[in-house]
Amino acid sequence: MKKTLAYIVFAFTLFATSSCNKTEDTFDAAARFEEEKGIIATYAKSKYPNMNISSDTTGIWFEVISPGEEGSYEYKVVDTVYNGYNTKMIRPADITVRYTGKLISNETIFDSNTSEAGMSGKTTDYISAWYYAFMPKSIGEHKIGGLTLKGLQKGSKIRIITPSYFAYGNRPVGTIPANSPLYFEIEVISIKDHNPNK
Repeated sequence: MKKTLAYIVFAFTLFATSSCNKTEDTFDAAARFEEEKGIIATYAKSKYPNMNISSDTTGIWFEVISPGEEGSYEYKVVDTVYNGYNTKMIRPADITVRYTGKLISNETIFDSNTSEAGMSGKTTDYISAWYYAFMPKSIGEHKIGGLTLKGLQKGSKIRIITPSYFAYGNRPVGTIPANSPLYFEIEVISIKDHNPNK
């Protein structure tokens, strides 16, 4: 019985200690988001005076450098079976882009592909900030929350500055420190309906 009680006391002490540590290490994403709003606004206004903040709650600043070929791609909401439920989802697109990403803290380029071939993937492969950059504000009656009225098209070129919340959050990734607002310049070489057989 003494042995069992000792294990219970030990387990409770371990739980209490770990709970205290968790409280001290708790990350407040909302507070960080608010903190970064001012940092991003100052940077955007000084470096890119034609940028605007998105009208929603993303805190993403953007500037359309080139609108691209109007009507070259149509974003659609489609009926989808997801995890056994019927729902509506935005049809993903296959994209090829040239891009540059840099830290706004010191303007270090952390990733770039400006080659003629560019980089290919689909719109759902990337960070949330890219999703907002590509998507239109709405599709029919569905509010999507994208940055532009019709979404990025073939030939579109956009620059964005995103809070870390819509990038990599409070974890470091490669040479990107935790809690880093990021700048991207993205040029759409091609965009078309996703081919699941690719």
